[in-house]
Amino acid sequence: MRFSTKFDRWLVALLIVAAAVSLGGPTAGWLAHQSPPFPVLLFAWVIWIGVLLATLPQYYEVRDDGLFIRQGWRKALIPYASLVELQPNTDSRSAGVFSTDRLLVVTNKPRTFVIALADQEGFVNQVALKAPHLERKGFGLGLPFSSTTGL
Repeated sequence: MRFSTKFDRWLVALLIVAAAVSLGGPTAGWLAHQSPPFPVLLFAWVIWIGVLLATLPQYYEVRDDGLFIRQGWRKALIPYASLVELQPNTDSRSAGVFSTDRLLVVTNKPRTFVIALADQEGFVNQVALKAPHLERKGFGLGLPFSSTTGL
């Protein structure tokens, strides 16, 4: 089952404004034969294209063989047996998702993934069916007898 990404409108609007300011002004200046030099302008465009390629598309799938995470060019298939925890996370240090309403996925590798889902509750319910070794902990899931609430 595929789950779509949650995008906070204000955050997307902020990114669009930042892109317009950082690309639009210098591009207009260059086209009018004013500063900046072309290599600087090209570098700004490459940065923004790289950001988009690194973050889009985003979606998450609950598959028979594991939890599949797609964030830009980054793809991960996480076996359900390796899941340790799924907990809500509002920490804003990860910019890979375009929402402040996030879910922290922790594995036993240890690897962590920060994801943002349009339907977090449905996602957690589907993972709970596929990962019976995890129990309900508040809103999320975790190993029995563990006291972790996120990293």
